[in-house]
Amino acid sequence: MCRKKTALLMTAAVALLATGCDEARFVQRRPPGTRVDVFEQASVPVLDVLWVVDNSASMQDEQQALAENFQSFFSYLEETGADYHIGVTSTDIYNPEHQGRLLGSPPVITKDTADAAAAFASNVNVGTEGKGDEQGLACALLALTEPLASGANAGFLREEAYLFIVFVSDEDDRSFGPTEYYVRRFEQIKGIGNDGMVTVAAVVGDVPEVPAWCAEQNGVEPGARYAEVAEGTGGFTLSICDEDFAASLDRLGFSAAGLRRTFTLSQQPVLSSLEVWVKTRCSGEPVPADACREVYDDCSGASGEVYGRVCVVKDSLPDGFAYDGESNAIRFYGLAVPPFGAVVQAGYVPREELP
Repeated sequence: MCRKKTALLMTAAVALLATGCDEARFVQRRPPGTRVDVFEQASVPVLDVLWVVDNSASMQDEQQALAENFQSFFSYLEETGADYHIGVTSTDIYNPEHQGRLLGSPPVITKDTADAAAAFASNVNVGTEGKGDEQGLACALLALTEPLASGANAGFLREEAYLFIVFVSDEDDRSFGPTEYYVRRFEQIKGIGNDGMVTVAAVVGDVPEVPAWCAEQNGVEPGARYAEVAEGTGGFTLSICDEDFAASLDRLGFSAAGLRRTFTLSQQPVLSSLEVWVKTRCSGEPVPADACREVYDDCSGASGEVYGRVCVVKDSLPDGFAYDGESNAIRFYGLAVPPFGAVVQAGYVPREELP
């Protein structure tokens, strides 16, 4: 059976001793001199979730669907015992009562809030009186930076918490400035070197083209700028045209609950030798197969606590990992983000061992 690794570094030969039969064949093929860095995904997350909801005239149905299906998102937070803060703001940059301010009562929903799901259902109804030039990116930045961060929105952001920003809009963003600016500013919120603690997701019109029926019936347009910011932070985009809104919120809940996406390697790797695999408990949530190049399952007859499922992660986007040479780290994107309690292993030949 697959067993949880405790050492930070091990050779491929030692790693082989702690694997299941299928996984053993994978580890055994690693080149001589391979090192394996081992990391653990958080088991109980601390996360702050900011919802930025379009309050223009066309959004009444979407706001209602969000309120009615929020339990699909909320269930993941409950299952993991997450310590969460949830806030809602709008895309309205003109109304002085909005402009990045957290809306509703209480403005910050926590695990101690009585009937938190009902509170969110109320808060997410941000109205439909906003102007048509939605500026969700700018409003999110206002909500998370000074003076609001320690003023009107005080108590929402916590230094130790992962930050998950979700945009919901049927039109594209019209904030001033390139999307790269917002990616950089959002990732800086947690401090230098902690950009992996910030993820953006977007529930918007399909990019590059909205289905004809959705555009005609609902007036939805592609959410290209929101999608670019989501991709830039390693997040993802869901379609606001999807009639199964519960499924979209289910995906958002799973992603919000596993926000650690960046893991720093102990040495610089020979890139051609770098492989990454994620091990999950037999009773836990596996990495979706779409993010895996290979999948091994040694869970037959095993205890639920055994780390019996292995995903060899794709080294491609949007659902896979990429290596960042500047920070000497691997970064997961989309579906590949390791779930709660997972063990992440990166095998590679260190550059210093080359002749």
